[in-house]
Amino acid sequence: MLCLLTACNSNDPEVVTLGVLPDTGITGEAISYSQDIKPILETRCVACHACYDAPCQLKLTAHEGVTRGGSKERVYNHKSLREGKLSRLFFDAQSETEWRDQGFHSVLADANSTTSNPVPSSTLTGLLDLKSEYQKRNPEARYDELPIDDQTTWQCAADRGEFLNYADDYPERGMPYGLPALSKSAQTQITHWVTRGAMDDTDYSLTKAEQKHVDRWESWLNSDDKKQQLISRYIYEHLFLANLYFSQEAAADRRYFELVRSSTPPGQPLAVIATRRPFDDPGIERVYYRLRLDRETPVAKTHMPYPLNEEKMANWVRWFVDPDYDVDHLPSYAIKAASNPFKTFAQLPPDARYRFMLDEANFIVRGFIKGPVCKGQAAVNVINEHFWVFFVDPKYQSGPEMKAYLATVQDELDLPAEKEDTLRLFDSWNEFAKLEKKFLTQRHDFIGTKLATNDTLPMDRIWDGDGTNPNAALTIFRHFDHASVQQGLNGQPPKTAWVIDYPLLERIHYLLVAGYDVYGNVSHQLLSRIYMDFLRMEGESLFLTTLPEETRSSLLAYWYRGADQRIHKFMSLTFTDIERKTEKQRYGKDHKPSPQQVEEKLAVYSALEQHIGGALSTTYDLEHQKDNYSTMLFEQIQAVQSIANEGFKRLPEVSLLAVNNSEGVNYFTLIKNRGLLNNTSILLENLNQVPEETTVSIIPGFIASRPNTFLRVNEVNFPEFIRDLQTMDDKESYHVFLRNYAVSRRDPQFWTHYDAFQTGFKQFSPVDYGVLDLNKLITH
Repeated sequence: MLCLLTACNSNDPEVVTLGVLPDTGITGEAISYSQDIKPILETRCVACHACYDAPCQLKLTAHEGVTRGGSKERVYNHKSLREGKLSRLFFDAQSETEWRDQGFHSVLADANSTTSNPVPSSTLTGLLDLKSEYQKRNPEARYDELPIDDQTTWQCAADRGEFLNYADDYPERGMPYGLPALSKSAQTQITHWVTRGAMDDTDYSLTKAEQKHVDRWESWLNSDDKKQQLISRYIYEHLFLANLYFSQEAAADRRYFELVRSSTPPGQPLAVIATRRPFDDPGIERVYYRLRLDRETPVAKTHMPYPLNEEKMANWVRWFVDPDYDVDHLPSYAIKAASNPFKTFAQLPPDARYRFMLDEANFIVRGFIKGPVCKGQAAVNVINEHFWVFFVDPKYQSGPEMKAYLATVQDELDLPAEKEDTLRLFDSWNEFAKLEKKFLTQRHDFIGTKLATNDTLPMDRIWDGDGTNPNAALTIFRHFDHASVQQGLNGQPPKTAWVIDYPLLERIHYLLVAGYDVYGNVSHQLLSRIYMDFLRMEGESLFLTTLPEETRSSLLAYWYRGADQRIHKFMSLTFTDIERKTEKQRYGKDHKPSPQQVEEKLAVYSALEQHIGGALSTTYDLEHQKDNYSTMLFEQIQAVQSIANEGFKRLPEVSLLAVNNSEGVNYFTLIKNRGLLNNTSILLENLNQVPEETTVSIIPGFIASRPNTFLRVNEVNFPEFIRDLQTMDDKESYHVFLRNYAVSRRDPQFWTHYDAFQTGFKQFSPVDYGVLDLNKLITH
């Protein structure tokens, strides 16, 4: 029996028993992990225990994560001068014993326990009991005030003794942490499952259809000729984080796969090669690219679906295999070369590489939005709150001239990953700054002679998705320490936009996805963040070339109000000759573009939308979805999106909104877009905020993987909701707004509301669906 003392209203302590097997009358019934336990974990536990930000590294997305247990080591250690020890589930250890050797402790049973019954020594069941007992004895307790996203509160009890101390010190901190307890039946099932050995009965064997697909793709990827080996290496280094699925299969039967490197060929048991980065030396002469069933529950914050089908294979063959060229040698895995894709894959046609990425550009950009980081302000504060993304047409990124250009600049395109575990941050920064300056000079000449016409980027140089591909335009929203990306031009016209060419898109991937090490030291992470400043400016400057000359300089000054002069010097290097002259004008912090200049930018946005035409995705576009809403609802949303309001600064970063009416419910994502002077500060971003320029975007459907709150309102009351949204003049009015519309964390029906949003998300977007994260819920 697990016991602890808690102080109640009386002066005498009360004995509370935890971890006792309940007498439910179902002790003889079998408890299935796949049918009984996994659904509980997916709907109640995975919301906080997934990815690198899972408390105590306890990942509950797979049975292997449950049996691996927890660790006192933190993945996010922003003060570390040395790279951390890898602890990726399914990669860096293959058995429970190996994980114990790496310092992970069981949450199912205490290895030092002398009892044969695992339940009393199980921290998993003990924490569930701690919450239910505390909630039962303190029904008015404000456990919703516990900060969820706060690593300083983590107490990673490794055995029964540590757990007892934790329970004594923090009786209010049971699990689910800061949220209502599980139902009695759910808790009972978990307890029974643990006491019976916590076995996994899931059938992981492939269906005949899945095996057929796997065999076909593995056969194609693992041809012996050098050309195919290099092609497959390129594909792997771009898809190693993908949730691959066979789109021919019915959605109900769909499972996800991951592309891994193996030391064994197809037909033999897979032996994964686990390296820190996908381009690191595998340690053997020949690697094989294999498809491995992904056993983890998809979670929205990391889920990046990528379809495999006949059309995809045909495109890859047409782009990479059919062109007449030779691969006479396989490139080295030495870090200096392997971290630079322009050197490693110089033998592959540039237009093939670019078309490969453009074909699923939403996935490629999601890589740095969702990819290896999970969260991190320093990883995304390099981008604006809301911007649109366009791409240079691949017709203008191909042929001998493009190949010669890339060969000329490949040394200047070295990336921070080559420094590995560097401690010389400022020396490295100066080195890359010099390389970037040299590259920008050559880029300016190439754009001026091969891409722009009379110093302007013509509309026909922008990719139109070949008439059908919805990846032609993307929208990115930042939510402080994470972000989201969707196809289409969504929300009100943003302050900034990017136009991305092949060298820029490739470097974004190799800087922040393939080459980014979440376990890396602080210098690696800061150097990657600083380098991304260069890439953002390249994308913004190429967009500016679509505008009249005077407007470019004015908009640039508005985007970089108060920025260090070094930033302006870098931006000037991206300009055409005429722009360099206009850059000599100086603007102050209060500068704003003229109404005419704003109209010129809006006109370019409109022209780009018309240019992309039928390929443009409208799934998240309010204007194109307005037939699904009442006129009142549509007009109210349009009106509030058209204004800036200092009161909006009190809103959470991102909320999910349910608007109920007699026919059902419409779901939206409510996003706060903070006003900023510029995006050049890593640690002092608060100093750049301009509260009176804060806006909101209300987007149809679900684009937030980590909502700060769930909002509910009846449609008949929506005008009052918008009025209250616009009149949050102080903290009190903000708290009144939350009381009227937000689902409180201590609401007895919290899980019912959460389930409804999950169901709505799955119905809205079955492919993109993943468990919504609760680590960012605000105190309410």
